[in-house]
Amino acid sequence: MKNKVLDKPVMVIGEFSIVCFDLQEQIPYSGMLFYSLTKCNIDFQLNVAYVEPDNSGKLLFGSSDFYIPTFLYQRLQGHYDWIVKKHDGTAELSFRISPDWTKFTLYEDETGTQGERAFREFGSLFSYAVLNHHACVLHGVVMEYEGMGILVTAASGTGKTTHTRMWRDRESALIINGDRCLCRKVDGKWYAYGMPWAGSSGEYINRKVPINVIVSLKQDSYNHVRRMNVFEGSIYLMQRIFAPMWPGEMQNRAFDMCEELGAEIPMLELSCLPDFEAVDVLKAAILELRDNAGE
Repeated sequence: MKNKVLDKPVMVIGEFSIVCFDLQEQIPYSGMLFYSLTKCNIDFQLNVAYVEPDNSGKLLFGSSDFYIPTFLYQRLQGHYDWIVKKHDGTAELSFRISPDWTKFTLYEDETGTQGERAFREFGSLFSYAVLNHHACVLHGVVMEYEGMGILVTAASGTGKTTHTRMWRDRESALIINGDRCLCRKVDGKWYAYGMPWAGSSGEYINRKVPINVIVSLKQDSYNHVRRMNVFEGSIYLMQRIFAPMWPGEMQNRAFDMCEELGAEIPMLELSCLPDFEAVDVLKAAILELRDNAGE
């Protein structure tokens, strides 16, 4: 859409501009950290408004058996409805989404959270929408060390938060996001960005860093690291990316980007204990990668 909008709150996340209509009192503090006063082209719109009910079309994704029952419907006119329901079947949050995933309208919010829950849900929708713009979101920690962007990814409960906080305490690394890695390719180079959505970590800042290495973290009885090949790295990233569960072009783009990242960014597998020696082992491997790249 790329139109200029003035006198409206605009968030800039990953160099994507999001204009917010009628949401001034519903954007939480985390989102306000990403406000920009600069006039810019707009990539996405988020607003609150009434929309006409639409029960046409088909269900693409969703189940009442989910811990949080969530459903995505594709309507006959091309737009989508993303509906989060209570376990009694009534709607709790509802978004109308344009066919190109650039306009999001919150038309129902029964959460009683003054917009906080809706904004968090929009974070998930944003993670899907950016797939149409050569960007993706991985589940992991973004940290910066000596100007290098290091993404530490792992399944929940593996220890990525513990490990990266040791980097912060031991090496003065800067944690840009404690739970989600927004990755975007700009002018042929991959960057990671801070986002206002950071899971339960509470760690997020508005910052950009080039991606130098992606780390797969595993628990083990001793500390060791190895270089992953392109194939296994790509397959691993497919397990960590925020990709649509429903088939289609967006899902295909997600998997294509996993292959691209796996081919273009060095990937290391760190098997480790939750101790400072693990930091030393990974640091040595990352510095070796940097030195070899400079040859």
